[in-house]
Amino acid sequence: MTKNIQLVDICRHFELGSADVKALDKINLEIDQGEFVALVGPSGSGKSTLLNLLGGLDRPTSGELNIQGLGLENATETELTAHRRHNVGFIFQSFNLLSTLTALENVALPLMLSGVPLKERHARAEDFLKHVGLEHRLDHRPTEMSGGEQQRAAIARALVNNPQLILADEPTGNLDSSTGDEVMQLLRNLNAESGVTLIVVTHDPEVAAYADRVVYLRDGGVEKIEETKNTSSKKTISDSQPELALKGGLSFRDLVRTAWDNLLRRPVRNILTAAGVLIGIVTLVAMVSFGIGVQEEITRNFEALGLENVFITPTFPEEDAFDPFGISEPVQPLTQKNVEVFRNLPEVESVTPVLNLPSNMEVSLSYADVVLPVRFSGGAGHSPMDQGLPIPPEMLVGVSLGEGDTQGLTLIEGVADQLLEDTDLAYEDLVNQPVILTIRLPRGETKEFTTQIIGVESGRASNTIGLGLAERSEIKAWWYGRPDTLQTDGYDMLIVRAVDQLSVPAVLETAESLNLNAQSLGAVLEIANRILAIMQALLGSVGGLALLVATLGVANTMMMAIYERTREIGVLKALGATSGEVRRMFTADAVLLGIIGGVVGVIFGTLLGRLVDWVGHLYLESEGVIGIGQMSVVPPWLAIGALVFAALIGVLGGLYPAARAARLDPVVALKHG
Repeated sequence: MTKNIQLVDICRHFELGSADVKALDKINLEIDQGEFVALVGPSGSGKSTLLNLLGGLDRPTSGELNIQGLGLENATETELTAHRRHNVGFIFQSFNLLSTLTALENVALPLMLSGVPLKERHARAEDFLKHVGLEHRLDHRPTEMSGGEQQRAAIARALVNNPQLILADEPTGNLDSSTGDEVMQLLRNLNAESGVTLIVVTHDPEVAAYADRVVYLRDGGVEKIEETKNTSSKKTISDSQPELALKGGLSFRDLVRTAWDNLLRRPVRNILTAAGVLIGIVTLVAMVSFGIGVQEEITRNFEALGLENVFITPTFPEEDAFDPFGISEPVQPLTQKNVEVFRNLPEVESVTPVLNLPSNMEVSLSYADVVLPVRFSGGAGHSPMDQGLPIPPEMLVGVSLGEGDTQGLTLIEGVADQLLEDTDLAYEDLVNQPVILTIRLPRGETKEFTTQIIGVESGRASNTIGLGLAERSEIKAWWYGRPDTLQTDGYDMLIVRAVDQLSVPAVLETAESLNLNAQSLGAVLEIANRILAIMQALLGSVGGLALLVATLGVANTMMMAIYERTREIGVLKALGATSGEVRRMFTADAVLLGIIGGVVGVIFGTLLGRLVDWVGHLYLESEGVIGIGQMSVVPPWLAIGALVFAALIGVLGGLYPAARAARLDPVVALKHG
């Protein structure tokens, strides 16, 4: 019979403080292929240490350990892993079944590590469970099975990869005598039927009696070897050399499935950890989306206005000290003469003067028998934004104030609704109707100004109206008691629309020659984009800080998981998992945790942005600012980037814990807990 295992002067010493403990001391032993050998001895005799060496979980300090001519004493880590994966099956005293897996999944675990497809490995696992009499327990978890059933499942797991060597460490230690006899008889029959080499560690003479030979160990050496009377015929297997090439491996699909199952072990803790990632991603997505939305909205408005617009403002003295109660007079005001200069330029299409009225002005509008308190929108007199940009409004009836020297009054539909309340009239009936504006000075004096309605525009504001330049000029002259206010103070701004963008430099040169300040809309857009880019970076950094905290949460969760799953790591390595696969498994747990938080965070961040956007639109429309597009925009690159960032958080949070799990000594890990 071929010598399957040869041990020559095997020693295994451990350093315990300053002492040198000799767990094994010059062991010489030969074991035939298909032989059933029992290792017997008191505690501390070296039985388990010898078993660990045979299984490739440990290395000898000195000596030669050959399995069919292949030396394990000098084997690489990859070769030892291949030895455990393909040639060895372990049966543990405490069963070491994974509590989160069913019997079928536990038995299929070695096949998963070998890269066997799911359907095939479940079929093979089911066959072996039937072989050990557990066909009725396929879907039961270890906690739902008796000790004997768990040990039978462990035996099936040891056999499922068709190993050449079965190593059993006190297989009946946690069983009653009756169940122990059943397990040993099962092992004896499997040894006889399959021809697999079986080595059992035990301190029980009744268990040792099932073996072909009994090797007695004491103080790390072989005390004696006894032959038994077991002479039953055995099936022999070929003398093929054992495979030390690492085949198969954990597939990506199994990696993800395993990670998902692991996260379900501690749902509350993992949900709270994912919530940290979620909050960071929500903050990042919501804030950056607003930066993107505002930037796109500004760009859209500027393009709608036309980048050929130039803003002309008066020149003020630079040396004047700031006086909050005074009115700074311009060095070079914007007068009607300046307006004509620009209008006479061949490069100019239109010139729109902007005249602002005091914000504290008390105004009421009278139409028929209705009197409403109102306020003026913007400063250009043609439904502009507060910055004085001439954005064409959405007119429901009539015309807008438009460009140039405007005259008349436009109503927001909310104001029009109040004027028509309790009447059968429509918006069309208001067009060209006269109205009276009553202005009250702070000292109580009032004056009425008559104008007419020229149109009604869309908007939910209930007290906003647009007023033409002619009316504004008249009101401002009365307010300050200076009929020549336009000649002395001039306009607040001129919006000069060039024929095209190529004509903008000519307008700028003319403004410079008149000692006026000028800025093109394109330059304003460029400055705005720079400011918004800085804002996005600042807003994104807030989300980044939240994600940094989430990284620490992921790392803490994974460290806790390693502590809880230390024995499981030992089992996985004993079944043939490489250190790299253990590292990938724990990293996958952390990455999946991050991705889950990222996906939910992107969804919530998008919804939060839309909610704030909706509330913001309601407020802006109530203030008379209309025509604003969507302010929260989540482009695909932001969503994908947030998910990648969340996955990166998982990688960073799981990097150290996964590396620590991969470095665990399987022998130490199996003794944990």
